[in-house]
Amino acid sequence: MQCILREKLLVQATKLAGISNVYRTESYRFVDAYFAWLEEAEKDLSSLRSPIGIMLQAEKSSLISVSDGYVPSQIQAGKNIRKIQRAAAAQSLEKVSREIYSKIEYIDQTLDQSSEKLCNAIAVLEIKEPELYNGLQVNQRGIDTIRKMLSKTPETIPIYNYLCAKLASTDINYLLIDIIQKIVSNKTEKRTRQPQQLKAKN
Repeated sequence: MQCILREKLLVQATKLAGISNVYRTESYRFVDAYFAWLEEAEKDLSSLRSPIGIMLQAEKSSLISVSDGYVPSQIQAGKNIRKIQRAAAAQSLEKVSREIYSKIEYIDQTLDQSSEKLCNAIAVLEIKEPELYNGLQVNQRGIDTIRKMLSKTPETIPIYNYLCAKLASTDINYLLIDIIQKIVSNKTEKRTRQPQQLKAKN
């Protein structure tokens, strides 16, 4: 489910950037806007059981405690409650934003490494089955064809089992559809280029 979590995090990161703009342009709305975002993001991510969802809940509780009179140690005392809330929310936003982008970067690295392993395994399949790419389609049928061959070919079974243990089926399908898309695009480009090369020679 890493691919789904990544997409959700990207959406929430974009919304969070908008909240940051509110702080600069309409500071009186900032705390309420940020709190509303925390609630929405927590609800959106809770179904994926991401640790970030737990962090968002903690940040929300922290802001509630500030409204009840608690002053975080890193914020100067003596300010009015609204200024304290705004300062606490700004610090929270920076912390949450950093955590979200760190998680996106980690997911990207994990998926890139897994994609490279899948590409290498598919290259092995092509050596054994030169006609593999003929008729390969960018759809579920194409994914099922590749997955079946990966799970049946002795040379690719170990890496396929490793990826199945490491990633959810959704993530593997996500990576495979991207790889198949590139394969089909490359084949189409080669077919288009060949007649042009012949014309140039003539």
